Amino acid sequence: MKNAEFKFMTPVNAPEKLLSLDMDSVVTGSGSCFAEDMLERLFSLGIKGLTNPCGTLYNAVSMYNHFERAAEKRLYSAADFFEYNGLWNGWEHHGSFSKASLEEAVELSNRKLVEFRTLLEKSSMCIVTPSSSVVYEHLPEKRIAANCHKLPGKEFSRRLLEYEENLNALKGIVEAIRRLNKDCSIVFTVSPVRHYPGELTLNTLSKSLLFAALKSCMEKFPDMVYFPSYEIVMDELRDYRFYNEDMLHPNELARKIIFARFTKTFFSSEAIEIMEKSEKALKFSNHIRMRQPFG
Repeated sequence: MKNAEFKFMTPVNAPEKLLSLDMDSVVTGSGSCFAEDMLERLFSLGIKGLTNPCGTLYNAVSMYNHFERAAEKRLYSAADFFEYNGLWNGWEHHGSFSKASLEEAVELSNRKLVEFRTLLEKSSMCIVTPSSSVVYEHLPEKRIAANCHKLPGKEFSRRLLEYEENLNALKGIVEAIRRLNKDCSIVFTVSPVRHYPGELTLNTLSKSLLFAALKSCMEKFPDMVYFPSYEIVMDELRDYRFYNEDMLHPNELARKIIFARFTKTFFSSEAIEIMEKSEKALKFSNHIRMRQPFG
């Protein structure tokens, strides 16, 4: 066909510029491993902040728990931890917070919670990235577990958070942040990582419940901001060359593309220029270090 124009992707209309944060801005966040990756990139380039004070979290209820604790200044105690296989674990924490002694587990959890609260009070932006509506309830404790800590599967019941449960948790997160910092810009994004590879219909339903709740939450709080990480991966980068070998997680190239769109949306051109220079310097430093002879 003469003069035909062919499109090789479906562009997602991400907002061009919602904020103009500078290099002195403090950024906090909570959520999935995808959110952690985005924020760690910012921190490596000179932005101050903290993400995931309880470790990587996937469901909105577990995320709400630590925001509420931060807002209420409610520290963890020994009663919040249990011993299993020689480690002390917390139902609100990722396994990376498990320690050989109870004192260590409590100290680390409270130190990160206090640090998170302190930085959240100063934050220009807080990024909230839930990933799934699927939760595991610990039957003896009758509570949602942020992590199962390798306990026997028979002790848990897997279920989906209903729309209302997701909505109440998301609203609770916003209200907790607002109690600590009225001026903080709250950015929602949904992790593009697919969960439950053997049950992708469950993944679809899980994300759908989350999106429906998120839409209602943003209608209640119209000053909230949504960044389309999920849509960029699913629609713009609709090709397995943008995935890791597991075909579920966005690869380094995909994450770089999203990060570039993210910074363009939320940071000033001056800050982006500084971050680009920092990234080049970091790459050069890593390259030199890799060339050093082994001792």
